[in-house]
Amino acid sequence: MCNTRVPCAPHGGRTRCACPPPCRSTSTLLLCDITTATPVRLTVVDDTVATLGLEARFPDLPGSHAALWSGGALTYPADPNGAAGDGTQVYRTAVGRITATSPPACEGATGTLTISARVTQNGPGAGQAQVGSLRLYRNTMLTGFDNVTPNAPVGHVETLTVSAPITAADLASGNLYVALYLETFHVTSKSWTADQFSITAQLNGCTVQFLRTFVIDCNTGTVLRHSDTTLDGRPYTPTGQVGQCSTASDSSI
Repeated sequence: MCNTRVPCAPHGGRTRCACPPPCRSTSTLLLCDITTATPVRLTVVDDTVATLGLEARFPDLPGSHAALWSGGALTYPADPNGAAGDGTQVYRTAVGRITATSPPACEGATGTLTISARVTQNGPGAGQAQVGSLRLYRNTMLTGFDNVTPNAPVGHVETLTVSAPITAADLASGNLYVALYLETFHVTSKSWTADQFSITAQLNGCTVQFLRTFVIDCNTGTVLRHSDTTLDGRPYTPTGQVGQCSTASDSSI
């Protein structure tokens, strides 16, 4: 219904009131969406034991390890003798460098990295004492490990899992390494199969900036609706805890 105090004008023998549009204003804020679990896409590329400074009885496993890092199977052939031909233990080792592009919004965030692999003892000899380990390194520093059950018999199957705290800076600098070593000779020779490798990481405290625009009733100050967009104008849906960063702009229409 028109406001009767607004001037009316004849229209085709009838009187029509001129109804002005309702008064609306907008206010736009720059807000921060602080997420609690942002997954990071990771890849692993071959490296060598020299990078980790491992001793002579942990020689590189010859050939490419790409099949393992992609989730496939990798064979550790049995060695006929010790590291120096003296009957001492030999642990063939697959080393991989963990690479990732940390999202720009995650600078300063921290989280957890988890690696896992299954190993199978193929024989012909039984394991002797310490027979293998899945390990995570930051440069040459060991940050986490899961050892294979000692004296693993022929046919032994086990899944190893390691979790360790990480930072976004670790992922960006590429200073994280995975190493899987398995005993291929000690007293007797033995081979192994490693497979089902997986790697995951999540970062907490990533901060995404976005714009929230409010439509406000000029007369009552009531917020009628709001919409969220990225800084370049695309629709955005917050996923974490939203807080005010700073006032971006105010305008009226």
